[in-house]
Amino acid sequence: MSVDLADLNKITGVTDSFIYSKAGDLIAPQLQYKDERIGHFGREVALCSAIMDKMKLEVDVIELIYEDRHLIIQISQNFFILVLCDNTADTTLIKLTLNVINDEVKGDKDIQQSLRKSSKKGNLLATAQEEAELQELFTKMKITA
Repeated sequence: MSVDLADLNKITGVTDSFIYSKAGDLIAPQLQYKDERIGHFGREVALCSAIMDKMKLEVDVIELIYEDRHLIIQISQNFFILVLCDNTADTTLIKLTLNVINDEVKGDKDIQQSLRKSSKKGNLLATAQEEAELQELFTKMKITA
């Protein structure tokens, strides 16, 4: 993979960044350890993205602002990039850097191959609808896979 998240991670206030498939699979960086929180982030964002797609909402960037953290997610056609940062981080610089990385990911053959493999895993919404804690939400939102 030629996509390097180092430029993004060097921005003051950025804690870490990740590239996920739309199915919520971690694509980059390839971690040597398995952190459940990183996987959980990917799945939750992928599920939100799938719901927005189903509702025909076009969203490119999601920002979640917490007391001490800021999450910036850039959504592309078949992947998304998640950035964890402090509230003091320069979000304008982060978004500019995300645009550059977004273009690099689209042109990276290895990542695109990983994304194609991930997309064959099945319907994320259908799987989520089987989970008890999400059934009520899906019913209220009138979302069906």
